[in-house]
Amino acid sequence: MARKPAGDDAPNPTDDDVTRADGLVLGAINSIRPVATYELVVEQVKRAIFLGRFVPGDKLPPERDLAAQMLVSRTTIREAMRVLEGEGLIQVKRGATGGLVVKPQSGLRPHEIESYMEAQREMLDAIYEYRIANECMAARLAATRRSKDQLRRMASALKAMGQLCETPELRATMANIARFRALDSEFHLVVAEASGNRLIQQAVEDARTAMFLPIGKVFKRLEDSANEHHEEIFAAISDGDPDRAAEAMRRHIVTTRESLENLMPQKATPKRAAARSGHRGAARRGAPTAG
Repeated sequence: MARKPAGDDAPNPTDDDVTRADGLVLGAINSIRPVATYELVVEQVKRAIFLGRFVPGDKLPPERDLAAQMLVSRTTIREAMRVLEGEGLIQVKRGATGGLVVKPQSGLRPHEIESYMEAQREMLDAIYEYRIANECMAARLAATRRSKDQLRRMASALKAMGQLCETPELRATMANIARFRALDSEFHLVVAEASGNRLIQQAVEDARTAMFLPIGKVFKRLEDSANEHHEEIFAAISDGDPDRAAEAMRRHIVTTRESLENLMPQKATPKRAAARSGHRGAARRGAPTAG
């Protein structure tokens, strides 16, 4: 029997690929779009806002300080601030008490929420699947790698979130909701940091950044149980129990996703197994649970 040449089992380029004479598959390396410096400033400031480093009403550092910190010109900072102001993220206030102020997000009216959430469904599915893949492992690793300082920071965020959830009046105040979201972000980011894995930490930051706009538009109040899962996650990490920590994080993320599902049009749609399994009916219809 004739033997196949050694290279016969190698995969061939698909019809969509174009192979040059030197063997390089075109499309394996993408073109590069030049990026203006002000666009990089916009992305950095956006990320800081989306991660809760600055909440509505907070002032960004003055233009001069931003320029020095980011090693760019003040002209570049001004251009970036114009973009952020045009996108409704900041307001430039004039005068002695003015500055670059973070604006609250414009919320949706009740009749707008369902259609908006339906439009965001695919992206939200992707975000929450990504979160389950990364944050459960972050919690698992944090249970054995966390430092005393990281536990202290988690406990501090947990306590502050609990205080914001104490009464219905506190839970319905927009300033408190914004503060809760910032603390929620801080808690999850410290868990990711405690994993000791920089790639996981970056992935968690990316997911929380992607969540900011779609989630922020529908928060009207906090559930009285908004902090409940955080307590379970913290207890498991503090006790050094990796399995319990990972499961508590999974339940938390699934419950958050299900509460958002309740805001979407109630119709039969394929459910994504990873984000739906094992915790049906846990979220009540109403305000989404913070994540």
